[in-house]
Amino acid sequence: MIPPGILEKLAPFDGVPRAVVATLASRGGLVRYPTGRVIFKEGSAPRGWYVVIEGKVRVVRDTGSRQHVVHTESAGGSMAEVPLFAGGAHPATAIAAEPTVCALFTLKAIRAAMAESEDVSLMLLKRLALRVRGLVNRLDDRSAQSVRARLIDFLTQRAAAGRRGTFSIGMTQQALAEELGTVREVISRELKELKRAGIIEPLGGGRYRLT
Repeated sequence: MIPPGILEKLAPFDGVPRAVVATLASRGGLVRYPTGRVIFKEGSAPRGWYVVIEGKVRVVRDTGSRQHVVHTESAGGSMAEVPLFAGGAHPATAIAAEPTVCALFTLKAIRAAMAESEDVSLMLLKRLALRVRGLVNRLDDRSAQSVRARLIDFLTQRAAAGRRGTFSIGMTQQALAEELGTVREVISRELKELKRAGIIEPLGGGRYRLT
């Protein structure tokens, strides 16, 4: 059982009646994952619907020698809706990028909650719709922008969130390549080009400044 107050603060349950949240919470459980732990693996049967309570999860797909980030989820994000309700195996692998806590709802628990309240069904349909919209937007961004443009956009966001105008990439170049849909060698080359062009200034210790 999950304390309803934990779920009420999260995006999937925004605007959902408290009674509905309590119905679902009574049938779920909390699971914890250390950094690097695989939450579910591509090709495996779905265990249930995951909602991230705290931490960060990267959902990735392997394509031969390359790995691409399908989406990244932090607190309020959810995973595994599609294989759970559509049937079939997980199309991607979820890995905890930092210590992570998830709420887990099995299909049996969800069906019981849906039988008790139709609002649970409406909430899940909304989550599925948002998942499709998010993936379409991500695909559009990747097809419309070059790797350099995506990299600059990423660095600009990091700079905006940094202190005193400085920032770190916040991950390895390999992880960044997966996030941006390319390979590490391209990221390394593009970072060097941005330094050479004076767009970013290395400050040492893995920190940069946009110029």
